Amino acid sequence: MKKLIAILMALTLLCTSFVSCSGGSSYDDLMILDLGLEREYFGIAFRSGSDLTRMVEDITLELINDGTLADLSAKYEVGAVGKGDYTPKADPCTGSGDYDYVKANGKLVIGITDYKPMDYKDENGEWIGFDADYARAVCAKLGVTAEFKEIEWNYKLMALESKDIDCVWNGMTITDAIEAAADCTAPYMYNTQVAVIKKADAEKYKTLADLQGASIAAEGGSAGESVILSVDALKSGLKSVTAQSDALLEVLSGASDAAIVDLTLAKALINN
Repeated sequence: MKKLIAILMALTLLCTSFVSCSGGSSYDDLMILDLGLEREYFGIAFRSGSDLTRMVEDITLELINDGTLADLSAKYEVGAVGKGDYTPKADPCTGSGDYDYVKANGKLVIGITDYKPMDYKDENGEWIGFDADYARAVCAKLGVTAEFKEIEWNYKLMALESKDIDCVWNGMTITDAIEAAADCTAPYMYNTQVAVIKKADAEKYKTLADLQGASIAAEGGSAGESVILSVDALKSGLKSVTAQSDALLEVLSGASDAAIVDLTLAKALINN
């Protein structure tokens, strides 16, 4: 009996330890390091030539003007654009057939990753967040249901082109590469990249240059990964992971010295 109790106690401690290092993690030991990088902008990607791009832009303008996006911005503490800062730019592409395809299916399949505060699950397993709520508001006006599908971020454009998803809508930084392969909406939010380190390393890492020789985690295909790859002295330290939250767990566990992630995510999870 004593041996059984000892085993049960050991298992309890193991489970407690696992929870503290997984999705239920406390990020109290981490801090945000401002890298002084330029502001970047989020947009929604549709297939090239899609009539949905302009339709969603026009609806977005409605949601800005009626205060919906401002309310979501305040709720999730993100930097959505305001009135006068958003101008639809996509060609209407009337008759492309993309909207008819989505309407016939009765849903817009939205490619996402688990990325707080943009898309994440509540205690009931329901997807919530700025982008999730924004997407539902748009879909209500389109007359379809929003269906959220987790994807490998590195393969987002492939999933879009193959119609595995109908759009990429997950705090996606607008880049030349994405605009060359898909149709992007006008930016609806601004963001920047920051480093996340352990508070204990605050004196060791103060600038981007200080990260030379460090192991740096970033989501594959993300803007954070692009930052690392743009600095020759940091490339060898890159550790690509599946999601931005995984990059933070890398630092939390000590497997990586730093992570480069979106400020929106870092602010949502870390209290400096």
